[in-house]
Amino acid sequence: MTRSQLITKVANDTGLSAGAVEKVMDGIFGTIGDVLRSGEKVTIAGFGRFEMRERQTKNFTNPKTKVTSQLQPTAIPGFKASGRLKEKVSK
Repeated sequence: MTRSQLITKVANDTGLSAGAVEKVMDGIFGTIGDVLRSGEKVTIAGFGRFEMRERQTKNFTNPKTKVTSQLQPTAIPGFKASGRLKEKVSK
């Protein structure tokens, strides 16, 4: 499902306009990004938890040149689904 399809579905399900749904979604996702950037976690009961995860140094080989290089450690956003969400999607 694409972003625009999600907006349309939520608008149809709630009776809100697509523009209003888009503003709310942008606000939610923007806030989640801001909170993660500040180093905090975002927990939504019944849905899951967003958090930054540390990636360790990693060696890789370019298949074209066969040159081995190293990726530096970095932090990436991660998501862990709640038990309720896992139950819902497994039915």
